[in-house]
Amino acid sequence: MGTLARHWARSLATITLPGSETRGFSALALFVAVQIADGALTLAGVARYGPAAESNPILFVSMTALGTGAALSIAKLLAILLATVLHAARLHAALVLLTIFYVFVAVLPWTLLLWSAN
Repeated sequence: MGTLARHWARSLATITLPGSETRGFSALALFVAVQIADGALTLAGVARYGPAAESNPILFVSMTALGTGAALSIAKLLAILLATVLHAARLHAALVLLTIFYVFVAVLPWTLLLWSAN
């Protein structure tokens, strides 16, 4: 890795949140963890209830065209890539809000649905 690339990577890892000593990378890491949880729960939910259980119409169509695993992998990698762009642009508030949104709109509903099925 070149000197410029190393410097850029190091600066991304040391960005702090405004008015805080917390590193911005923490917001990105939490977003990635939520995406992984959402992907795993979506995979379990679709395996149990079928693709029709997915409420996102774009993801539903992608699942029927590409298969559940491929569609989820592409969607989650794209979300993480775009979150990395937000982190690089120092838009951590947007990243935190998106993380909270995913928790309440994706992770919790799947968790409740799968838990109630037991």
